[in-house]
Amino acid sequence: MNQAQASWMKRSKLLLGVMGLCIMTGAAFCGQRTDANPQMLIQQQACVQNIQQGDFERAETRCEICLEYDERNPECLNGMGLIWYARGVDAKADEFFFKAIRENNDFAQARNNLGVLRFKNGRFEEAAPMFMAAVEIDPRYADARYNLALTHLRLGEQNRVRAEAELSNLIGDGKNNLGEQVWSAAPPGPRDTWHERVMKDFRIAEDHYRRMFELHPNHIDSYRDMGLIMTYRAAMEKSENDRRNDLLDAERYFVRCLDLNSTNGACHESLAHVLLVIGRYDEALFHYVQCLAEDKNNPVCQHELQIAYEGSQLKEESLQAYMVQLAENPGYGMGHYGFCLALFNKGLLDMAVTECENALKLDETICLAHFQLGKHYEAVLDSARALHHCRSFVSCDTDERYPTELGICKETIRALEVE
Repeated sequence: MNQAQASWMKRSKLLLGVMGLCIMTGAAFCGQRTDANPQMLIQQQACVQNIQQGDFERAETRCEICLEYDERNPECLNGMGLIWYARGVDAKADEFFFKAIRENNDFAQARNNLGVLRFKNGRFEEAAPMFMAAVEIDPRYADARYNLALTHLRLGEQNRVRAEAELSNLIGDGKNNLGEQVWSAAPPGPRDTWHERVMKDFRIAEDHYRRMFELHPNHIDSYRDMGLIMTYRAAMEKSENDRRNDLLDAERYFVRCLDLNSTNGACHESLAHVLLVIGRYDEALFHYVQCLAEDKNNPVCQHELQIAYEGSQLKEESLQAYMVQLAENPGYGMGHYGFCLALFNKGLLDMAVTECENALKLDETICLAHFQLGKHYEAVLDSARALHHCRSFVSCDTDERYPTELGICKETIRALEVE
């Protein structure tokens, strides 16, 4: 893979989230005319395939041949726009997307793509109508629907920052007192005015995220974003009861995100923060560790992990050393094993299992992690997993460093094999 292709593959992760590409298979094409020249369709399909592969020189050639057959072909005009977008030449991309729409006013992908160009440059007010038009053309178009929701989330976040800065100035305490305190301490009139401005965009975003849940129930980013909105709402609530309910809603959305992708660092970070605010420090600590396992340099997780630890009941001298090691090096297997032991001791079984599994993924020589998992699965009557981990422990501890544990596991193996 050459450098240009590698760059495209990196950008394509963004494109999947914020830019729709009409995938063409066989003889089926987006908006294809029944009287289309077969040779033109071959070039059209090849152009799209080359774009997907990150081979833009060949894609450009194929799209240009396609346009020689029909200079008004909207799919190939859109393809040229994608090529120039991938090259970082937004003006050219914009020109081709507009041409595609001029030839096919109901071309949802091209309208979405125009919105992406504006979104990536922070022009959210201009991007929103583009995404809305794409959704009106095709209500099931996931990229456009998600982009529309995300755009209003960004607009709400912008207004929230402005609101908290202005309300902080009104309080006049000379401090950068942003967050929950500024909403509760601000005068009712300005507070309510700003609350409505911020919530206007958040409500629109919520509406489209809820539709995403119905149309595309496994769209991970939608659950993450909805959790963020609930977290923002909680900070702006007047009553403690409403604030807590919003935080519980946020927790539910972040948990759903992690159900779909257990290694999503952003959702571990956001869930950990909510649990920290609620005061569930042990659980928050666990998710900060998972966050750092995905990105050891995450500054939020590094900082808030220490806060969670201070409030946690898992304060044991041995655990403290592991916590320091995990904060400095989330890839340290023994750190995860030590955390696993502390979680088992406190009865936090599911989290303990995850941490022992993390320890083994990072360092397969941590034999005692197998022993702990074997004991756990025997206790919950999962014979297959108990056998697996006890056998793994016996195979791992070839030097018989842990004779007591070895005897226990051998007895477990004998008992379960008889069953």
